[in-house]
Amino acid sequence: MSAPSTEIIPQIILNLAVMLFAAKIFGDIVERYFKQPEVLGELIAGIILSPFAFGPLFGFYPVTTGPIPVSPEIDMIANIGVILLLFLVGIETDFEKFIKFGKVGGLVGFAGIVLPFFLGFYTIEFFYKGPYAYGTALFTGAMMTATSVGITARVLQDMGKLNTEEGTTILSAAVIDDVLGIIVLAIVIAIAGVNGAPMSTWEISVVVIKAIVFWVVLLFFGLKFSDKISQFLHLFKGPGSQLAVAISFGLFISYVAYLLGLAMIIGAYAAGLALSSSAHKEFLAQRLRPIYEFLVPIFFVVMGMLVDVRKIPTIAELGLLIVIFAILGKYVGCAIAAYVGGFNKTGSSRVGFGMIPRGEVGLIVAYYGLSYGVVTQEIYVIAVVMSFVTTMITPMLLKYSFARGPESGWTGEKFLKKKKA
Repeated sequence: MSAPSTEIIPQIILNLAVMLFAAKIFGDIVERYFKQPEVLGELIAGIILSPFAFGPLFGFYPVTTGPIPVSPEIDMIANIGVILLLFLVGIETDFEKFIKFGKVGGLVGFAGIVLPFFLGFYTIEFFYKGPYAYGTALFTGAMMTATSVGITARVLQDMGKLNTEEGTTILSAAVIDDVLGIIVLAIVIAIAGVNGAPMSTWEISVVVIKAIVFWVVLLFFGLKFSDKISQFLHLFKGPGSQLAVAISFGLFISYVAYLLGLAMIIGAYAAGLALSSSAHKEFLAQRLRPIYEFLVPIFFVVMGMLVDVRKIPTIAELGLLIVIFAILGKYVGCAIAAYVGGFNKTGSSRVGFGMIPRGEVGLIVAYYGLSYGVVTQEIYVIAVVMSFVTTMITPMLLKYSFARGPESGWTGEKFLKKKKA
C-alpha cells in the first residue's frame, strides 16, 4: 500500500477527531440515558457519519474503488482497533472460571454455534436472491454464531449475577462461543474461496487443524511458561516498555496467524489468552485501556459507517426473519444444552437468554464478508440490526428470568454423570 499523500493526512486527522468525538457523545447518551452498552452508541455515531447519510458534511465521502466505502487509511486504523480489542479480551479472560464450568460451558457454547449457523445459512439459501448466495449464506450463518462476551458480562455485572452458576456458565460458554466463532470464520473464508479458489474438503480440514493446533500450542506455552513470560517482561524497565513489548507480541502473533492462512483476530485473541495467566495480567489490562478507548471506538464507528441506510426498506422481511432466528437459535440451542448439562428449567432459560446478544465477533464476521465482496450491503445492514436488537432485549430478558424461580438454577452435572455411568 502506498503512503498517504501529505494532503490526505490532515483530512485523516480531522476524520479521526470527528469519529472519536461522535463515538463518545453517542456512547455516553446510550449508556447514561438508555442503560445500553456504549458500543450501540458508537454504531449509531457511525451510521450518522456514514458516506450514505451525513458523512459528506464532515468530509466522509464514499470510496467506490473497493467493497469498503471508507478510505483505506481509516479502514487500516479500524483493523488495528479490532486486533487490540481481541487481544485485550483474551488477556481479561478468567481461566479459573473458564475451567470450572468449562465442560458445561463447552456444551452450551457448541450448541449455541450449530443451531444459529444452520438457521442463518438456510434462511439465505431459501429466501435470498442476491449475488454470491452461497458465500453470503456461509457468512450469514457465521455472523449469527458468536455471543458477545463484553455485552453479556456487563449485563450480568450490573445485575450482581456475574458469579452465579448461570453467570459463570454463560461467560464460559460465551468465550468458547467466540473461539469457535472465529474458527468458523476461518472455515467460511476457506470454503467461500475469498482468498482464491474455493478449497477442497482436505484443504478445509487442514485450515481447521491449523486453527486448533495454533490455539492449543499458544495456550499451552502461555499457561506453562507464564512465570517465564512475567520474568521476561520484568527485564524492561523503561516507562511503558512492558506494555509495548506485550502489544508487539500480540501484533506478531496476529501476523503469524495470517501467515498460516487464518484471520489475524484469531492470533490476537490467542496471544491475549496466552498472557492471561501471567503475573502482568492486571497491569497489562489496565495500561491497555487508554489505547483501547482511542482505537476500539474507531472500529465500531467504522462498522456503523458501512451501513447504507437506503437499503433498509429492501431487506425488511429478510432482516426480520434473520433477527427472529438469531434470537430463537441461541435461546433454544443453549437452553437445551444447559438443561442437559445440569441446570433446571429456570436455570436453563437464564443461560439461554444470556447467550442471545451478538456484538463484536458477529460484526467482525460481517465486516470481513463485506470487505471480501461476498456479503452485500443489505446483509451487512441486517448484521448491524441483529446486533442492536439482540443486545437491547437481553437485559430485559435476564432481569425477568432471575426475578422468577429459585435463586440458583444449578442442580449438578447430569450430562457428565450419565456419561460416566
